[in-house]
Amino acid sequence: MDQVYVVVSIALAGLVLLGIRWMSSPRTAVRGNRLSALAMFIAVVLTLWNNRIMDVYLLWVAIAIGSGIGFMIGVRAKMIQMPQMVALLNGLGGGASALVSVVEIMDKYHEMATFNKLSGQLGLIVGGLTFSGSMVAAAKLDRRMTQRPVHLPNHDLLSNLSIAAMVLLGVSTLFLDAAVVPISVVVLAISLGYGVLFAIRVGGADMPITISLLNSFSGLAGSIVGFTISDPLLVAVGAIVGASGLILTQIMCKAMNRSLAHVLSGAIAKPSKPKEKTPETPTAGPEPAAPPVAEEAGEPEAPVAKQVPAGQMLRDAKRVIIVPGYGMAIAQAQQHVKRLMGALEAKGAEVKFAIHPVAGRMPGHMNVLLAEADVPYDKLCEMDDINPEFPGTDVVIVVGACDVVNPAANTAEGTPIYGMPILDVDKARHVIVCNLDTNPGYSGVDNPLYEMSHVELLLGDAKDSLNKLLQAVEGKAGAEAAPEKPGTVQTTAPERPEQATGESLGEALTQAKKVIIVPGYGMAIAQAQQHVKRLMDTLEAKGAEVKFAIHPVAGRMPGHMNVLLAEVDVPYDKLCEMDDINPEFSETDVAIVVGACDVVNPAANTAEDTPIYGMPILDVDKAKKVIVCNLDTNPGYSGVDNPLYEMSHVLLLLGDAKDSLDKLLQAVEGKAAPEDTPATDARADAEPAALPEASQQASEESLGGILGTAKKVIIVPGYGMAIAQAQQHVKRLMDVLEARGTEVKFAIHPVAGRMPGHMNVLLAEVDVPYDKLCEMDDINPEFPEADVAIVVGACDVVNPAANTAEDTPIYGMPILNVDQARKVIVCNLDCNPGYSGVDNPLYDMPHVILLWGDAKESLETLIGAVEKQG
Repeated sequence: MDQVYVVVSIALAGLVLLGIRWMSSPRTAVRGNRLSALAMFIAVVLTLWNNRIMDVYLLWVAIAIGSGIGFMIGVRAKMIQMPQMVALLNGLGGGASALVSVVEIMDKYHEMATFNKLSGQLGLIVGGLTFSGSMVAAAKLDRRMTQRPVHLPNHDLLSNLSIAAMVLLGVSTLFLDAAVVPISVVVLAISLGYGVLFAIRVGGADMPITISLLNSFSGLAGSIVGFTISDPLLVAVGAIVGASGLILTQIMCKAMNRSLAHVLSGAIAKPSKPKEKTPETPTAGPEPAAPPVAEEAGEPEAPVAKQVPAGQMLRDAKRVIIVPGYGMAIAQAQQHVKRLMGALEAKGAEVKFAIHPVAGRMPGHMNVLLAEADVPYDKLCEMDDINPEFPGTDVVIVVGACDVVNPAANTAEGTPIYGMPILDVDKARHVIVCNLDTNPGYSGVDNPLYEMSHVELLLGDAKDSLNKLLQAVEGKAGAEAAPEKPGTVQTTAPERPEQATGESLGEALTQAKKVIIVPGYGMAIAQAQQHVKRLMDTLEAKGAEVKFAIHPVAGRMPGHMNVLLAEVDVPYDKLCEMDDINPEFSETDVAIVVGACDVVNPAANTAEDTPIYGMPILDVDKAKKVIVCNLDTNPGYSGVDNPLYEMSHVLLLLGDAKDSLDKLLQAVEGKAAPEDTPATDARADAEPAALPEASQQASEESLGGILGTAKKVIIVPGYGMAIAQAQQHVKRLMDVLEARGTEVKFAIHPVAGRMPGHMNVLLAEVDVPYDKLCEMDDINPEFPEADVAIVVGACDVVNPAANTAEDTPIYGMPILNVDQARKVIVCNLDCNPGYSGVDNPLYDMPHVILLWGDAKESLETLIGAVEKQG
């Protein structure tokens, strides 16, 4: 073998190792990713050179096609789809290894030594099961299959027989040379079937471990095939990937306090034992997790909302810790979390995020989601780092997390989460829980956090809950407490403890000096990371220290939360791992949980015989105040009720994470409405004088009249549409208008979005015809003839000040001449300036109608107005 090839191979393996080392730190992760990618590209070229096939042009064509497909998938994939993406790539790696084994067996089997023959069969087995197992994992994560474990009759027997058959058939090829091809085909078929058997009985909450293991298998398959073809470079790189995957798998298992065998067996969560009423329960009410037998005597009682005003709590908080969980990912509330963080920081609060290692559906899930919303990495704190901070935290906000903040993990012996490390949310001074409801998480263990006197619950959609917190911080509006219904038992959110008010949220956040934000998968699903970043910025502007607590299994892939928060420019040093952040919860004024449940469920410490018992969680409940921005209070994937929701210091903002974070942001900024105003009406009830005169909202009737009579409409999409993921609503509006005979076109500014052609890609994704997408120079002459121009999430690119405001950053920049249309409807989040910082005079023009708020809601209003015209 060429000595140059060996030396360069060793060097490349070293570069891959260095890249992996760099990827272990948020500060150097991008550099490490690029270095490893460069090393792999050089490895491909080196392999072609070593085999003297550099001049085989078909190979270069294949490389170009593969690179193009990979680039397109990477560009089009949303951050919330990263777990599926990782599973898919794992599968493709395993499939490629299996194909190499097939080629070698069919072409050179009789020339191979015994060791190479065995490694070829082993490559078939590992590569095949990696491919099929990863495809099943991707389908589960993409909700194309049930996320619950699937157990076939005699499942263990089928699996064991498959393993035995593969081993025996693989060894038999050493003695049955004539039948090697058909035997190998059977081995490959069984390995594919075994991969399905292996993956279907793993539940969605255990996907972080499964993905780590499949990642290890993909590297192992490559290394085995390297032995088959005698390629030391492939052996080395495959071994590195395999070893790192196994180490990560071990870390994930430890973080969940579960063995790998237990995870792969698909054990179902056991409901926790009925719990007695805790001394901290302030008032009587039905126990939501109990069966519907309200008339029975001695029925357990649930607390109502705590009396501490959440708005004031948030506005006064100096330290806030936000604990995100899987609920945040489901609600896609990471942007709302970011906005809440910004609002809190603008009030001077320090905001951190407490990340539990198993929050979400893949290692680093919460990190990815928060990175997507530009939450600085340095605010994301790991469990061990953030836990000591909870006792010093004014408010902890839990968003869609349950098991990972469940104090039952510390006390409930015999439950699945007993002994599991958790985020010590209950140790904070106040806790606000923004979960869908108070049902147990995946572990099935009730969460005593919900019943603690310092815990306030905001139950419902994480976006709505975060909006309420945001409005409470900004002083705009409060969350209307859910009505009590004594004497009844119901597991839905309205029957749970009352939700936080805008005033109470504002009080918690504005006074906070230290805030920890805990992102979860709910943030990813709600795509609320931008809102989390805004909340962080607002809190920091108020003087608060903000960190992020990142649970290692938050999300759907390793580093999911980190990636999401990095995407919205949250500094790396704010992202704290569980072990680092857990000690900080007790010193944190406010912990904010965004879409996290199991990873902040204190039941992991106490609820024996539940799936999360003993699982390490983020100690969100130890913060002085906790704000939970989850969709509802339903349990996480573990099925274990989260007691965090019932603790007296926890405030709940339930609903869509973006909406909840909006409310937190507004609460921090001191824009909250009176306490008796429902938070869901915050936007409509906000003081109109704060907006331009043109911002008085048009009635649905007037909008219908304008759009119903329009013959020509031009829609202008912007980055706000991308953040709100409102392209489907834009398409629906186009269809409704065209059904009435209206001509609809789209005006695309060349710098709209975050990459060339961003708007084109988004609109093509929802099947908007290409011929309707018009470039600026072509569409500008048509604006004076347009009856209505509809702006969706665009600001600077339609700002007429670019033509007149000298000495400003946008002066002289070509813009879309929207102001020349007869009528203009602007569907933007607010009237703040764009990135340029230049006020937009378009908003003050008499022919302009403003629809402030979430782009999806504004577009729904327009669609409804047109449809009512008949």
